[in-house]
Amino acid sequence: MQKKLFKTVTLLTVSFGILSAAQAAVVPNGTKLAKNQILNKDNSSEPSSLDPSRVRDNLGANVVMDLFESLVIDDPMGNIIPAGATHWDINKGGTKYTFHLRKNAKWSDGSPVLADDYVYSFKRFVNPNTASEMAYLANMIKNAQTIVDGKANPETLGVKALDNFTLEITLEQPTPYFLSVLTGVNFVPLKKDVVEKYKSDWTQSLHIVGNGAYKLKSWKIGDHISLEKNPNYWDSKNTVINTVNFYATQDKTTSLRMFQAGQLDWTYGIPPGQLESIKKQYPKELRNAPQLASNYISFNTEKPPFNNKKLREALSLVVNRESFTKYISGKNETPLYDIVPYGIANYTPYVPTWSKMSDKELLAKAQQLYKEAGYSKENPARIKFTYATNETDRKYATALASIWEKALGTKTELISEEWKVHLSYLTSKNYQVTLQLYGADYNDAQNFIGLLENGNAQNITGYNKKEFNVLLHESSKEMNPEKRKQILSSAAKMAMDDFPVSPLFSSKIYRLIKTYVQGVTFVSPQDNYRTKDLYIVSHDGNS
Repeated sequence: MQKKLFKTVTLLTVSFGILSAAQAAVVPNGTKLAKNQILNKDNSSEPSSLDPSRVRDNLGANVVMDLFESLVIDDPMGNIIPAGATHWDINKGGTKYTFHLRKNAKWSDGSPVLADDYVYSFKRFVNPNTASEMAYLANMIKNAQTIVDGKANPETLGVKALDNFTLEITLEQPTPYFLSVLTGVNFVPLKKDVVEKYKSDWTQSLHIVGNGAYKLKSWKIGDHISLEKNPNYWDSKNTVINTVNFYATQDKTTSLRMFQAGQLDWTYGIPPGQLESIKKQYPKELRNAPQLASNYISFNTEKPPFNNKKLREALSLVVNRESFTKYISGKNETPLYDIVPYGIANYTPYVPTWSKMSDKELLAKAQQLYKEAGYSKENPARIKFTYATNETDRKYATALASIWEKALGTKTELISEEWKVHLSYLTSKNYQVTLQLYGADYNDAQNFIGLLENGNAQNITGYNKKEFNVLLHESSKEMNPEKRKQILSSAAKMAMDDFPVSPLFSSKIYRLIKTYVQGVTFVSPQDNYRTKDLYIVSHDGNS
């Protein structure tokens, strides 16, 4: 879904904003609210971090977007709306954005949120000393990439405070999706004195100061993170839910049982293979929608055995995507052959010619490639398949190992790792093959194709091809939408034909949400839901 902008045209600049303030929960007249406004959500596992500069997963982002607020956010319908800024101006060349900050915005300690707080945050984000794996998201800002590469001082970043409530951001070149990037949790303001006083401990509940609708009450590792309403939030009067608890429930079956017992109001997903039974049992509670996210297998191309393209290709060809989504995931997602999911703006995912071959033809081709790669029944490829500890990934990894052994004779060792450990191994490329689910940080194909660019900290495959990197660089400069689409499509085809990843399917979101939780549109393409937009209506046991 394309993000919608609200605009009025002036002579020299384009000004953006909306006439009414960005509201929190909109409760219809006559609605009887529940006495206890407590929301219990499954967040799957422990977040890697609650430091906005370092958050790299949805698990952390889900919490951080309640604790902090950026200049702009995407509303429940996926539209970009003002948040920390009330409006903004864009110069005629599209390279300079001037944001006018909300003067009634406060930190949770009651002090005002100022333009310098954004400047500090942005500079910290790209500073190599911060070691943020997401810093590449800022590379359209002037000098950002040079700073990330350690070739320039962070003070040269194209961000400055014109006064206490006016922030200017200068870009390297016009970037049509820049506002969408700014909705991300990595671009929130930070309170310099708190961060620098408490250093690595600044995100602990006793120290953290945010500008969002909620503040951190407690974090019980292995159990849940609890947030409480922030009375100093600028729109606190329209924030209905008082407490939100994020539970680290790795097992989807456990999550389902907690939902059935009334311990959870919102699940992170559903157990694999149980969609049809859940549909019958919970027709009103089950929510689903397409998501701007892709599920794929990642190969470590820097080390044996997956520095061998023929082996990667052989393993990719024997996986029938249609059968996988029907019988393994059980959700009939759209089969995918590109790292870019369906639904991304101005882009059509790549579909290779081999996808039209019969299973028999694909098996013969894969077996030939496997042989040419140097493997046989007597000398099988021995694979270490690592995955994050959860029921879904375990089922997928087990199924893939079985498919590969049956078709090619491979021997696979399955290695389960706790989420934080798993992420650290991927970052250090201490793995052979793994599963990934990547959701859009912004609605543009570059967000996904760029995961394979040399120098991107998120490129866990080690893929590095000069021609591919050149195409991505060209796409960042091209302002003609059709030409840019062609460049990105060429880059994706080149990479997919090299098989550093093996896409499986374009993701769908399936969740169980209690009917008394209201304000959920479930059409947000990036799956962003802020607790401030929700409310709980009166129901049995909570009236």
